[in-house]
Amino acid sequence: MKRITLQFSSLLATLFLFAFSCQDHVTPDPKPEPVAEDAKVTTLQIDNSGQAINDLTFRMSIEKLGTRSITEFGVLLSFESEGSDEFTTVPTLNNAFTSALKFDKVPSQGEHSILKKAVGFDDFDKLYFRAYARQANGTVVYGEVFDFRPGTIPAFNSLILTKNQNGTVTAKLDVMSLGNTPIAEYGVAYSYRTTPNGVVNSDPTINDKKAFYVGAFSVSAHFVNLPIEGGIFDKLYARPFLKYPSGKYYYGSVQNL
Repeated sequence: MKRITLQFSSLLATLFLFAFSCQDHVTPDPKPEPVAEDAKVTTLQIDNSGQAINDLTFRMSIEKLGTRSITEFGVLLSFESEGSDEFTTVPTLNNAFTSALKFDKVPSQGEHSILKKAVGFDDFDKLYFRAYARQANGTVVYGEVFDFRPGTIPAFNSLILTKNQNGTVTAKLDVMSLGNTPIAEYGVAYSYRTTPNGVVNSDPTINDKKAFYVGAFSVSAHFVNLPIEGGIFDKLYARPFLKYPSGKYYYGSVQNL
């Protein structure tokens, strides 16, 4: 009887060890691959609250970076002009009527912005824009489409600068249309240097030097002399400006001599 009991005990021990050995070598189920997440971007309204109404700050926000790296991001633009059909109301990166305003920054979560100065409001009637981000796998994520209307402003040709024998510079401004908002004053903002290494502002404002046109603002050619101290300069930058009754300014494109 004892012999049978010992044999039975040995059998049980062997079965137990075998079962434990099998459990120890069970191959676990493979873990599922993580699901890739796209980035998320949000379009923010254009800010033009500064001194110049046509200094536009384009803004967007990266809400989520995702698991795919972002290779490029910014704001897409499409300009609608009167009588033209070369625009889209839904800008996309591969659309022929869309231009990309790329942000030259490292993509990071949060708000990003870029300032574009002296945007020509007479060049378009409406601007459609939206945030975008291109990902490493080639896909693009987009924000909501917004639009911006600059309003009707005076249209004028580029400033023509002429250097005179007496050292002054004459600035000719051809006004093509008056717009629908009264103009309080108009003139030329300019900056110049007298030596090659001198300081000069290549984007002059009324905080540099300014000269005012006399007479009513009208559709015609207007002339004003820009005083130059000593009558000598190495480089000069100038652009027309309009001042509105609100105190805001509008700047034209920069010309130089």
